[in-house]
Amino acid sequence: MMTPLERVGAAVQFQEPDRIPCIPLIGGASRRVYGVTYAEWAQDGELAAKCQMQALELIGYDGITVFLDLAVEAADFGQEVIYPMESTPHPNYDKPVIKTPDDYSKLERFDPTRGLRMREVLRYAEILMNELGSTVPIMGLSYGPLGILEMLRSADKLFLDCIRHREAVIQGLEIVTDVLVDFVKAQAKMGMHAIILGTLFASKSIMSKKLWMETEGPFVRRLAATIRECGSMVVVHNCAKGPYFDAMIETMHPEVLSIAHRAADCRDWVEVKKKWGREVCVYGYMDPIHTLYLGTSDQIKKECKKEIEELGQGGGFILGPGCEFPSNASLLNAVAMMDGAKLYGQYTEARSI
Repeated sequence: MMTPLERVGAAVQFQEPDRIPCIPLIGGASRRVYGVTYAEWAQDGELAAKCQMQALELIGYDGITVFLDLAVEAADFGQEVIYPMESTPHPNYDKPVIKTPDDYSKLERFDPTRGLRMREVLRYAEILMNELGSTVPIMGLSYGPLGILEMLRSADKLFLDCIRHREAVIQGLEIVTDVLVDFVKAQAKMGMHAIILGTLFASKSIMSKKLWMETEGPFVRRLAATIRECGSMVVVHNCAKGPYFDAMIETMHPEVLSIAHRAADCRDWVEVKKKWGREVCVYGYMDPIHTLYLGTSDQIKKECKKEIEELGQGGGFILGPGCEFPSNASLLNAVAMMDGAKLYGQYTEARSI
């Protein structure tokens, strides 16, 4: 039997491991195993690591993504964050850091290892690497620079600024990316197996491919190159509809694409496998709400079978949700997902890496 690290490594290299790897992308839901509130979990890296280790022991998944929430980086740029007791932290959009287009250039660079929340992410990562890194894939995460500006400005105003005040947005992207380069370097220094870049905006449902390439594209290219230079794999996460596989591959050359929806240029998942299945390992795409939150164990296992049949042949596939496992969903549904991977994901002749 392979270790989770061997299993995922084989899939990423388009080999067939002993079975399809399964990573339910459990984040805040792990707090419920340890018995703490979301607000406590999100603000304490050591506590988050303890929760994650207990969840892994209980459920037995094949990898861990080290993240707290998408407001982490924005908080260290000065954004006020609201911490609900039992749901995801989020910016206080009534008090945005970026109030006018002129404010993009006023963002200040800082050392992420000293940032209040980024420091906790690094603490979280260090504990997991020390405790589990020899056998379990540990993946860091950095939200994309355009996403961070959205947290500091609000989506509607940022979109208008990208059209009307693009140079101001570019100035903000430059400052944020300088900090993120240091953040991914700090994660990679710990020996993280991969670092995820969240590029939600590279999708048909949010903005045109041309606009994304002219705004965030050059900056995530730099981040991906930094990750690779530091010896970690590049994973790209995009949970929006109509993700631009071609643009994300061109700019970041990821080993893995974590997605919720099929590529913008594909009619179905079979076509995704045919067109992109030898260029990038696909990680996804189970619906977090309709399947993992509202579904039964039998429905989840049935969905596992369907997705494995569509994407599993010849390696290059990791079973998982299209976005984070719902923080208040039944953890039995994560167990059902693992059961589905074991039941339907066995390869007849496993090849080691």
